[in-house]
Parts: sequence; C-alpha cells; structure tokens
Amino acid sequence: MKKTRELIKKYKFEIGIFISLAVGIFFRFYKLDRQSLWTDELYSVYASSLENWQVFWDYLVSDPHPPLFQILLSIWIHINPTGKEIYVKLFPVIISILNLLILFFLTHSWEKKRRFLFLFLFSFSPGAIYYAQEVRSYSLLLCLSSSIIVIFDSFLKDIQNKKRYVLLIILSISISYVHLFGFIFVGSVYFLFWIFFLIQKDKRNFSVFLLGIVTLLAYLPFIFQLLRGDKIATAGWIDPPNLVLYLSYYSLYFYTSKKFLFLTVIVPVLLFFIIIYRLVKKMLKKDGSYSLSLSELYLLVSLFLIIVTSIFSFYKPIVTNRNWIVTLPLIYMFVSEKLSESKRSNILIISLILLTIFSIVDFKKNFFIVFKEDWRSTTQFISKQCEGKYVFSNATPEYIKLYLNWISDKNFEPLILGEDATIKQKRLCVVYRFLGGNGKTFQEKDGWKFVKENQFYGMVVKEYLRNE
Repeated sequence: MKKTRELIKKYKFEIGIFISLAVGIFFRFYKLDRQSLWTDELYSVYASSLENWQVFWDYLVSDPHPPLFQILLSIWIHINPTGKEIYVKLFPVIISILNLLILFFLTHSWEKKRRFLFLFLFSFSPGAIYYAQEVRSYSLLLCLSSSIIVIFDSFLKDIQNKKRYVLLIILSISISYVHLFGFIFVGSVYFLFWIFFLIQKDKRNFSVFLLGIVTLLAYLPFIFQLLRGDKIATAGWIDPPNLVLYLSYYSLYFYTSKKFLFLTVIVPVLLFFIIIYRLVKKMLKKDGSYSLSLSELYLLVSLFLIIVTSIFSFYKPIVTNRNWIVTLPLIYMFVSEKLSESKRSNILIISLILLTIFSIVDFKKNFFIVFKEDWRSTTQFISKQCEGKYVFSNATPEYIKLYLNWISDKNFEPLILGEDATIKQKRLCVVYRFLGGNGKTFQEKDGWKFVKENQFYGMVVKEYLRNE
C-alpha cells in the first residue's frame, strides 16, 4: 500500500494527464449522433458530397472562408461514399482527438506540472468539446492553431531547428486556408513577436519576420479573390460586438452556470485578473528590468487579436465567439505556465479541477437539450408521412435530399418553394425553415387546402390536400 501511494505521488501528473485525455476523448464521442446536423453543417457536408469538382467550386463561390476544410471533408466523404450521417460526424471528432494526441506528443519535454495543466485545460475545454461534434472547420482550426503555438514555442528556444521552421511554414499556410481567422491568428502571432524581438534587438526577429512574409505571400491569392468578389458581404448576418459576444466567448473556456454562477464565472475571472494584475505590477517596476516571457507574449497576442477584430467588426462585422477559438491555445499557454510557477500551484490546480467539474455539470445543454435545427426529423417525417413525388421547401431543398439519401429513400424530389413544377399528386408537404428562407409561401389555390402542420425544432412541415 505504501509503495502504491509513493508511485501515485511520483507519477501523479502522468496519471492526471492520462485521466484528462481519457475523459476528454469520452466527452468528444458522447452522444455524438443525438442531434441533427444544422444548416451551416449541412452546407459543408452537401458541398463536400458533390461529385463534380466544378460544381463544388461553384457552390462555394460565396463562402467567405478558404476551402481547405471543405476539400479535406470531401476526401473523407468520398473514401466511404455510402457512409451515413454518423460517418460524416466522425470527421471533426477524429481531428479533435488527434489534436489531443498531437499536443500530448509535442509537450513531452515540458515541465510536468505545466504539461498537465495545459492538457487538462484542452481536454475539458467546452469550446473544444462542442466543436468536436460540429461538422464545420473549427475543430481543424483549433488543432492547427494549438499545434502551431506549441511548435513555435519550441522553435523560439532553438531557432536552428530547420525541421520545426519548415513545419511552421506548412502549418501556417494550412491554417490560413482553413479559415479567415486562421490567417488573422498566425498574422497576429508573427507580427507581435517580430515587433517585440525588433525592440529587444533579438536576432530571432528575422526568422519570425520571414515566417510572416512567406505565409502572407502564400495567402495573397485568396485575399485578392476575397476583395474582388462579394464574399465579405456574406458576413452581414453577424451583429457588431456586444456583451453577448464576449459572454459566449467566455463559454469556450468555462460553461457558465446560473446554478453555480459564482464558481463558474466570478471566481475564474477574478483569479485571471489577479494574475494579470501581478503581471502588470511587475512590468511597471521603476527600474524597468522586467522582460516579458513567451507565455505573457501569447496573452498579449490573444488580447491584440480580440481587440483589433472587435474594432474592425464595428465597421464590418466578422467576429463570432467561435472565430476566436484560435485564442484558446494562447490563453492556455499563459495560464498553464503561470499556475505551474505559482508558490500555491498545488492549491490552484485543485481549485481549477473543482471549478472545471462545476462547469461541466451544467454543460448538459450540449448533451441533453435540443438546440439545432432538426433537418433529420423533418426528413424522416417526410419519408414516413408525405405522399407524391414533390416536396417543397422555402430553403435549401438539397439538404432534405441529402438526408433522404442517407435513409435510402428515392421516392421524393425536394424543390425550392416557388419553382415551377407540374403537380399531379393529391397530397403535398411544404417545409418552412424559421430562420432564413426565400420568403415564399405555398398558395392555397387550384383546389389546394391546408390540412395540418407538424413542428420540429427550427422548422415546420405543412400538409396540403387538393380537392378534385
């Protein structure tokens, strides 16, 4: 028993890392297929399901983000073209789990306490868990941004390592072609570090400058395409920055609970500001001898990115909380280092674990409450209850067709509401999406009469009968 206790004490951080990763992987798989894909996810899946590459590019012409995620998703789908909805959902989950394993490998040389904190925060991050179960680019965005920061951190301590340098270039270009905020992320990192090293007359400034220039040159083709077209206009649905934006951004780190508001919001924020206060106090010493550490620079980069994109969003709204997911590794690098260096680190680690547990308790929304548009149930209803060849929808009938294909139902031809069609059937189903749509309604004429409606989350199916 004594030997067992000694072993546990000796390997407590390794055990903690193993448990964190295991629980993190469990949460990423837990109830994966509970909800339907919603409209944004179906946009990605439908585009990536297209067989013809020209049609694929035409479909993405108005997407404001680069196409790398869509291309990778297309490869995944076409590896198993008969795969169902659950197969598609596995793609971001696998990326998220690979992210954890990559970070586990990349941090093997870190101090044990810091490594445990960093991997613990990533494993239990509500933002990382949520977007692991959403078929959009954010899981890949987080995977690349976290890998870049950890490799960049290692590179700055050994700038002669050419393999890391080349890898950074490849990853920086890759993340830029995944999402607009991927480019903003690497641009912010390299710009601020270049400025800092330039002021400090640090020879590393040239290496960082070159990283930024190569990434920018590689990204120029997409920038020209972005400015030439109307892609930025598609972000018109985004509101200017407001309190809701920043609260939802906080939920990427801790899920806010009304029941445990003090523990899940006030305490973590207070602790974070205490750390910031102590940092500022050191920086303002009269002798001016304090120099920023790498982790403190990561914090500055995250603040710079949030402030600059917030200001820009008052002119042209581009910011949502999920776009700021790229700042997670920056904040986690800062927090893990500061907590591990603290004289009260053990108490702080225990407090962090307890606060995270309280946060996860109210993370049940992710697993038990329906909050996504229910295209799946809508399509299942059509398959079982509707009659005739045609089904009309006021928005994206191709998504209904996608779900019909997944359930192997070839009996229906979904059409956009308002499209001309010779309707010979006596019964007709019309799908209305509550958000969006083309504004058209089915006209009760030529003998058509409304019979009843069936509501699903975010949608309604109205049934009509034609009297002879």
